[in-house]
Amino acid sequence: MQRPYPLLVFGNFVNELMVTVPVHRHADALVAVSPRKVWLTQPGDVLVTPRAMSEPLRDYACDLLGFSATDVTFLHAPTDGLATLTEAVRRNGLVDRLRSEAQQRPGIRFQAFAQDRPAIELAAEIGVPVEGYPVEGVPATAVAAAYRINTKPGFRELAGKLGIRVPHGFSCGTPAELAAALRDVLTDKGAAVTKLARGSNGYGVAFWEAGDLPDLDAKLAAYLLSVADQPPGWVVEERLDFVRIVTVEMEVDENGPRVMHVGEMRTPNGSFSGQITPLVASTSAVKELVEGGLALGRHLHQVGYWGPFDVDGGITADDVLYSTESNLRKTGCTYLDLLVKRLLGEERAADAVWIADSRVGGVEREFAAGVARVRQAGLSFETGSDEGVVITSDTLAFDGKWRYLILGKSHRRVEELESGLVDALKLS
Repeated sequence: MQRPYPLLVFGNFVNELMVTVPVHRHADALVAVSPRKVWLTQPGDVLVTPRAMSEPLRDYACDLLGFSATDVTFLHAPTDGLATLTEAVRRNGLVDRLRSEAQQRPGIRFQAFAQDRPAIELAAEIGVPVEGYPVEGVPATAVAAAYRINTKPGFRELAGKLGIRVPHGFSCGTPAELAAALRDVLTDKGAAVTKLARGSNGYGVAFWEAGDLPDLDAKLAAYLLSVADQPPGWVVEERLDFVRIVTVEMEVDENGPRVMHVGEMRTPNGSFSGQITPLVASTSAVKELVEGGLALGRHLHQVGYWGPFDVDGGITADDVLYSTESNLRKTGCTYLDLLVKRLLGEERAADAVWIADSRVGGVEREFAAGVARVRQAGLSFETGSDEGVVITSDTLAFDGKWRYLILGKSHRRVEELESGLVDALKLS
C-alpha cells in the first residue's frame, strides 16, 4: 500500500538505545547492513544511512519495488561506527541539506530506526514531524520509556509489574553486586548468564557454569575488562535450556498495540542469524507471548510511545515461556514484515510463510552475480510472484554473507527454496 506522504528514513543503527557507548564490536555489523532500509522507501522519499548504498543493491531493490532508483534521494553520512548517525550527519555538514530536502516535500515525516534523543532532536531541528506522532511531537514520557525499557533491568522491572514471566535473576549496579549475584545464581541454579544493562545483538552477554566458581573472581575480572567501555550495570539470570527462541513483533499507534507477527528465531551458537514466521509447530506458549506483548503495548500507549517494539523469549522443553527482553525500535525483522506485506499485499501476506537468514556463501562475491545465479536457478522472487528468494542486503565486502528473505505458502515450500538457495550460492 502506497503511503500518502513522503518519508525521511533515518537509518540510525548506531544510537543511544542499543549500547551506551558505541564500540566497533557492536556497531560495525549494524553499519554494514544499514542500506537494507532501501526496502522501506517509495518514490519521493529521502534515505539517510551511515554507509553508502551499493549500486547493485539499490538497482535490484528499486526494480523489485517497482520504481526507478532516481525516484529516491540516497544520502550517507560516513562514520567510523563510533558515532550516532545524528552526530555523523552534523560532522558531514548534512543538516542544511536535510532541511532543504524536507522543505521540497510537503507533508514529509521522519522515520528513525531507533527513537533516541539525538534523532528526535534532529527531526525537530530540520522541521520534520516524527512519523506516527501528533504535531505536538514525541512526549517526554515516551522517550523516557524507550530509554528505560531498552535496558535489561528496566524490562525486568516492568515485566514484573505487568505479570510477564522472566527468568530468576538480579539487577546489579556495581561489580561487587554482580559478583555476589553471579555466585548466588551459580550456587543455587548451576548455570547463569550475565548481560549488560544496555546491550543488544548479544554484545556484553556471557554464559557461566557452576564449574566456574573456583576461579570466578579471575574470570569475572576478564569479563568486566571486555565491557569496560560501558558504564556499570548488568543483570544476572538463571541460564535456562530453551528449546525454542521466539519473538512477537508489535506496533503501537494512536489506537493502541497490535501484533505484526510471531516468529521463531534462528540462533546458531547463541547468536541471532534469522527467523521463520509463523512458528513451524504451534505451542500454547505463543498465546502467553502475545498476551505479554499486548500488555507491554498497552503500557507504552499510556505513556505516549507510538512505534514498533518486540518481546523476545525462550520456551523450555516443558513448554514454559520466559520473556527475556524488549526492543523499543525497529528490529532485524520489522522491515521484513513490512516488506512481505508490500511484496504480497496485505491479504496474501496474512497466509504467507517466510524465512530470513544470513549465511556465508561459497561462490560469487559480487552482489549482481549472486542475484543472477539465484534467478538462473529459478528461485528468485519476481514482481507478482507468490514465492521466491529476495536478497535483502549487500554485506559481501564486510562479512561475505548473503542475507535473504524466502517467501512461500508453506513451511515445506520455503524450506525447499532455502535448500535450493544453499546449493546455488554454496551457503555454509
